[in-house]
Amino acid sequence: MMNKIFLSAFLLLLTFNCIAQKDAGIKNLLSKDGAMPLPIQIQKINEALKVKPVVTNDEMFGDDYTWKPLSGIHFSGFVGADKSCSTVFLKTTKGRVLSGLPYDLILNGSSLKDCETKFKSSILEKQKINPEDNPGETSSFILKVKKGKYYVHLAFDAKLKLEQITISTVNLDAAG
Repeated sequence: MMNKIFLSAFLLLLTFNCIAQKDAGIKNLLSKDGAMPLPIQIQKINEALKVKPVVTNDEMFGDDYTWKPLSGIHFSGFVGADKSCSTVFLKTTKGRVLSGLPYDLILNGSSLKDCETKFKSSILEKQKINPEDNPGETSSFILKVKKGKYYVHLAFDAKLKLEQITISTVNLDAAG
């Protein structure tokens, strides 16, 4: 009897660890109210993520820096001459649930409905993505929000789970 209880408890713990959220490891980049203050210096990002970025040149937006720490967050941003990011992109691998993100969002965890409720008074637009008009696009909806001085775009997969967070000091829709 004791062995069955021990085995059941062990399996429950193992199952919980397999499906549990993992912290993205970026809390020290967030302000007290859960926002990510932008622009943010790349040195601060390097220190927080404890990994060096991969840099690719983008003639239109500046250098594209991408950090991939062990936590599973895929953190990238366009870096200008002042070595700071005014636009950041946060995503993770498909199926990996990551918390500890701006505005208490959870990648692969927060639903479209959750985010509509959370940002109710700040929603600028809800956009359904038509795959025929956007070949290669994986998102099915984008929720565009103005949160204080930041523009936040939340991209949702076909199951309406949050797959990417984009935060910028500029309205990306008006940028091009």
